[in-house]
Amino acid sequence: MTISPRVLLVEDSQSMTSIYRGYLGSSAYEVTAVGTIGAAREALEAKPVDIVLLDVQLPDGNGLDFVDELLSRENAPDIVVMTAYATADMAVEAVRRGAVDFITKPFDATRLLVTLDNTVAQQKLRRDYARLSRRQGAGFDQFIGDSPAMQSVYQTIEALAASDAAVFVVGESGTGKELAARAIHDNSDRADAGFVILNCGAMPSDRLDHALFGADGAARAADGGTLFLDEVCELEPELQTKLLRFVQFGTFLGSGSGEEQVDARIICATNRDPLRAVQEGTLREDLYYRLHVVPLRMPPLRERGGDIALLAAHYLARFASESGKRFRGFSEDAMQALQRYPWPGNVRQLQNVLQEIVVLHDAGQVTEAMLPDYLQSGHIPTEAPAPATMAASSPEATAAPATARDVVEPLWLVEKRAIEEAIAACDGNVNRAAGLLEVAPSTVYRKLQSWKQASDPS
Repeated sequence: MTISPRVLLVEDSQSMTSIYRGYLGSSAYEVTAVGTIGAAREALEAKPVDIVLLDVQLPDGNGLDFVDELLSRENAPDIVVMTAYATADMAVEAVRRGAVDFITKPFDATRLLVTLDNTVAQQKLRRDYARLSRRQGAGFDQFIGDSPAMQSVYQTIEALAASDAAVFVVGESGTGKELAARAIHDNSDRADAGFVILNCGAMPSDRLDHALFGADGAARAADGGTLFLDEVCELEPELQTKLLRFVQFGTFLGSGSGEEQVDARIICATNRDPLRAVQEGTLREDLYYRLHVVPLRMPPLRERGGDIALLAAHYLARFASESGKRFRGFSEDAMQALQRYPWPGNVRQLQNVLQEIVVLHDAGQVTEAMLPDYLQSGHIPTEAPAPATMAASSPEATAAPATARDVVEPLWLVEKRAIEEAIAACDGNVNRAAGLLEVAPSTVYRKLQSWKQASDPS
């Protein structure tokens, strides 16, 4: 049985109340109408409602001041403010106080129904998110998503959790590879032992050797548990040889002269195509086949359909709660913009965008104007101009014929410039820059460190 959404109409004009009731007469909404704030309080005590249609000018007070009281209630309704005295400042104030929408009198039936339908859709989104979170609490509490692509991931994780086989998690940066590895561990017989993470792209090879096989290294720490090697394709050849032996026999040469043995399940991850890395000679073929016993592909966000809305609702609720902000949903335009964007930085990029919005704004809903410019336009920031173009635009280029040396730069310098410009465009946020560049943040950090060391030999 479908329950009709309950609407409380707070409007002091009897003629307007009759008109609005007529607009909603054939709809699925159950409407209760009152003419004062006091009567609204009594109606809410008698029966909770889903939406309050609230006039601003009321006989016993200002509707905007009543918004705060409504939102302080347990199971607070969503509020749509309506007024004939609309100004931009009033609209901003209504949304800032926590209203989910603002409608200007006079309005027709279509406008009213679209507003209510959008509000109900936002409520359903929040319920779906809460339901999904409860259901996944048994083992996938870190994941938000109900798309077919994610359902396949959940099924694979459940199967892998019952095994001790090596797992190779592949996926673009920001797709949740570490979360998948942790979920496999948490649902396995090794859950009571350690889940040890080592990022193979985050440190030089000499330090990485010690971090993996040293006296207090990750291999020892993972004994009885799971060793997660992130960005494994970044390992130097010598370390790949040691890792191969470790994967094959569970042994390694410790800090002493003797061989040590540990019982650790190996899960690896990369944001690259591991088979291409084999073909290019950067990943040993025998190591690849030892690690690639069971592959797990994490789908990019653009393949996850409705999960974008669920994820956006999740991060908005989380960051709003942490910051004491009033956000409860998204305008229709804002949600459409989020859903049409291809998200090259995947879930991590979406998370960063929502956090930025909550930090910079406080309102009842996220509007399209709050989104970054590239989201409003649906445009992905382009790469930096090619070196040849930049050279051709310089004064020297017009003064004399260019040679190969004039127009071709070393590849590392082109890469350095692209990374620096991406970081600058993201206001210093390396994670966002890495997402737009479609590389792992660890790769960016490692390259920045190597360039710094090269410029400062001391």
